[in-house]
Amino acid sequence: MHSATCDKCGARCEVPFRPSGSKPVYCNDCFRKGENFESKGPDQNKKEFDIINEKLDRILEALGKD
Repeated sequence: MHSATCDKCGARCEVPFRPSGSKPVYCNDCFRKGENFESKGPDQNKKEFDIINEKLDRILEALGKD
């Protein structure tokens, strides 16, 4: 276990991984509340998928891979 400070409430906590600083760390209470995560609905996921597919189509077209 590794010591850390919760990015949400500032409480000292222990986590089962070494915090790298590139991602937030939450204590058990804040993590359980789930207020830290943005939930994407199915419409948002479909929109992102469509955008990726359009980009891939343009890449394939540029490469001449119709």
